[in-house]
Amino acid sequence: MRVKQYEVLLLDVDGTLLDFDRAEEQGIESLLEHFQVPVTKENKDAYHRLNQSYWQRLERGELTRDQVLGLRFEEYFGRFGIAVDGLEVDRLYRQSLEQSAFLVDGAKELLEELRGAFRLAIVTNGVASTQYKRLADSGLDRYMDWIFISEEAGYQKPQPEFFEYCFKQMGRRDVEHMLIVGDSLTSDIRGGNAVGIDTCWFNPHGSSNTAGVHVEYEIRSLKELGQLLKQL
Repeated sequence: MRVKQYEVLLLDVDGTLLDFDRAEEQGIESLLEHFQVPVTKENKDAYHRLNQSYWQRLERGELTRDQVLGLRFEEYFGRFGIAVDGLEVDRLYRQSLEQSAFLVDGAKELLEELRGAFRLAIVTNGVASTQYKRLADSGLDRYMDWIFISEEAGYQKPQPEFFEYCFKQMGRRDVEHMLIVGDSLTSDIRGGNAVGIDTCWFNPHGSSNTAGVHVEYEIRSLKELGQLLKQL
């Protein structure tokens, strides 16, 4: 007998179903080469930290999406003494990102297992054109009942308004029958907490929960999610 009867799974994309770290590394390498900046681990790590800080500021409502997309590159390349048009650099970066749809281990197998047993929805922060192409190229889109992208919603995770948009599009808001699965404590898990959706933290690196959010379930691999759902 199940303790919880979930019917809808809200699935994050980057860092959960698709390997965003690998895609991001490929994208920043192409930009460094374009601007003749040394392609070193130090320079790539510096971009990763800066980019993460900008998206966290977006999550906190301190910046708009367009500000994030442009300002991050202006600040980053400014460190090398290179003045750039941030939005134009973002366009170049996104061209590379759109070619980088690397699946996380076990993603396809998990979705094959879940399809039919649950209604599946993508919930992702990002640019719609980029995310749709990556979902199509990876084949993930064909498993989904719904695809919700922050650019189209006008809000982003963890804002409650993003989830209200999802509820309206799905035609249901029975949150007790929903589970959100994602790798970001500040986006996916905090968003679930904000609207009363149970949460499953995909934590492949065994990180500590330092975000002050409540996690119902924690998994190290996508295979574990399939096993968990069978037990509930």
